[in-house]
Amino acid sequence: MEGLSPEQQALKGKITTSAIVWGAVAGIGVALLALWLLGSAGELARWLVTIILGPAAGYFTYRWRYSTGVAKAVCKKCGTAFGIREVSRLEQLLSSEQRKKVEQVKPATKIDAAVNRTVIWIEEKYEVTAVDECFKCHDRTERKWTVTREKDRAEVTA
Repeated sequence: MEGLSPEQQALKGKITTSAIVWGAVAGIGVALLALWLLGSAGELARWLVTIILGPAAGYFTYRWRYSTGVAKAVCKKCGTAFGIREVSRLEQLLSSEQRKKVEQVKPATKIDAAVNRTVIWIEEKYEVTAVDECFKCHDRTERKWTVTREKDRAEVTA
């Protein structure tokens, strides 16, 4: 696309880079999985399937991620390509809860006693509100979602 502003070029570059990284990860993952799963097959079939499936998975993942990113970056009001940027984000704490998990660890030898491992953490739930704005028409849209985060994780073995 010609005639994109520096901000739009930066957004396009960010979307492209993300799509390339996810495509490479998917391609390598599928190729390694195919190589491992076809371990008992003949060498030619094993490598042929790996060489076909890995790049195919990488390409389709790249196209999917790029298309999704571009669709999110088009202004719904004026249609400006790569025209959406996030202008503000607010995170509001909804709840905070103390969590605890106790599991019994098998002893290293039959002589040793079993040990309890206790993991303690705080689980926080946030509501995130983001406001996106178009570079050209300055139309604003609001997105909301919730996210859960762990904090102050500690592990005690007794």
